[in-house]
Amino acid sequence: MSVDPITTEVIASRLGEITATMAYALYHSGYSPILRESKDGSSGLTDAAGRVVMIGGGLQYHLMGYQQSVQAVLERYPLPNLRPSDSFVLNDPYKAGNSHAPDMMALTPAFRDGALIGWGVSCAHKADIGGLVPGSSGAAAREIFHDGLLLPAVRFQTSAGIVDEVDAIIRNNSRIPDVVLGDLRAQVGSTRIGVQRLDGLCTEYGAATVREVMDRLIALTRQRTAAELALWQDGTAESEGFLDHDGAVKDRPVCIHVVATKSGNRLRLDFSASAPQTAGPVNVTTATAQAVSLQAVLAATDPTIPLNSGVREAVDFVMPPGLVVSPVHPATVNHYFPTAHVTYNCVLAALGQLNPARAVAPSGLGTGAITVGYRKARTGKPAVLYEIMPTALGGTSRHDGTPIIQPMNHFTPGAPVEIVESEYPIRVRRFDIWRDSAGAGRYRGGFGYIREFEVLEDSVLTVRSSNHRFPCSGHSGGLSPKPSRAVINPGRPDEEVLGAIETRPLAAGSVIRFERSGGGGFGPPTERAPEAVREDVRNGYVSPEAAREIYGLKDES
Repeated sequence: MSVDPITTEVIASRLGEITATMAYALYHSGYSPILRESKDGSSGLTDAAGRVVMIGGGLQYHLMGYQQSVQAVLERYPLPNLRPSDSFVLNDPYKAGNSHAPDMMALTPAFRDGALIGWGVSCAHKADIGGLVPGSSGAAAREIFHDGLLLPAVRFQTSAGIVDEVDAIIRNNSRIPDVVLGDLRAQVGSTRIGVQRLDGLCTEYGAATVREVMDRLIALTRQRTAAELALWQDGTAESEGFLDHDGAVKDRPVCIHVVATKSGNRLRLDFSASAPQTAGPVNVTTATAQAVSLQAVLAATDPTIPLNSGVREAVDFVMPPGLVVSPVHPATVNHYFPTAHVTYNCVLAALGQLNPARAVAPSGLGTGAITVGYRKARTGKPAVLYEIMPTALGGTSRHDGTPIIQPMNHFTPGAPVEIVESEYPIRVRRFDIWRDSAGAGRYRGGFGYIREFEVLEDSVLTVRSSNHRFPCSGHSGGLSPKPSRAVINPGRPDEEVLGAIETRPLAAGSVIRFERSGGGGFGPPTERAPEAVREDVRNGYVSPEAAREIYGLKDES
């Protein structure tokens, strides 16, 4: 059977509509701000073996976790044991491929005429699943068991409804069970919507046709990626980046190193020279390290290529077990995101050497999140604020970097001030541009920002940041941005500058100030158009002093 191109395009569009609907349902049914406001989750469709066809939502680096989760479910529940209307959940990163334990996976199999044709899958962050601190991602974690509840693949819902025993286990292991279970049910519901819509598509076009189109979409991504790689000259390039430390040994930076080798229409990414897995929580699962690397591959080839399992089939990885990017059990991985971000930057930098036409300056480091846990919030119940901290993109050969955006995913996940203040005992004292935070260049990086919270009740703060010592680099003569910082009670006698990974009790009235780095600059700053520098000064992005001393702008009288 061979499906004609028009039918292929129509079904592909319909699959895109389904995954977009799944993501919409996920975000609009979620209970927590981290899901409904910051959109820290995704939903999508795979084929019967778990190969990703499409993902809806902003977090495309969930790619590899989808496939691994499907395989984990099939290992525990072989095909004869699967039933229509079953839904499963799991969150052990070593079994599911999720980035860290708070990212729970939900899966629902799709059957047609008794045959398994695919899966609806969702991955979304949970504000608290137990563990050492509110928010579950503790700075003092030294093994995966410190990160909270770890579920293997288990049935969560059947045709009879939610499985009470699993619901009770999850509820008993969270400081905010109603919020966590509300988010999880939103996830499961989004996968069930996806399966229902996929079944309707099969009714309309036939299951064989839909399966063939799913296979073709994956094959097209593989073919387009290979074709783009074939246009490059063969060669090898390498790049490395550093995290300040792992949270356990604070005087030892953690290195991410990649060697990219392009030969013919294939690419090999070798991480063998990266640091060994760490005692502290900055390890990143192999699935996530590969997924962010694949995002960099598409950015360096053709960003219009759909991200699905086909891109993985065009790239070879060398990741010996036991590295910070390929840890083995029971290493903790709760503070994975900064490591994933450095990995992405390193791969993109190496590929920019192989394909200079798409080279860009690195995005700003200092990504991560904070959690603030309360025994009693505005509702009178315990609460956990989970706030994502984006940075900015680097400059390119044609444009300035985009400010205040999540690198890799290119969307803005910050919760609105009104939501934070209405749901938590917090006052947002400042949310403003951080002047001179961007890396200077012919095209400067996106600028960073300052965000200040005043906690109105006693609480526990965990800072999950990065790169307070090592900012990203510039490109082709561009400069580095300011590094990120976190400060408790700035300007007071008890002011304390925090490290990148810290947990602290906070008394009511304490102020936390976060300064987030901008992106790296592209090209020498003195080559920036004078009018562009003046406009930056007028907008408050660049100080008059920096305009003169860094950009070489002459005083005009």
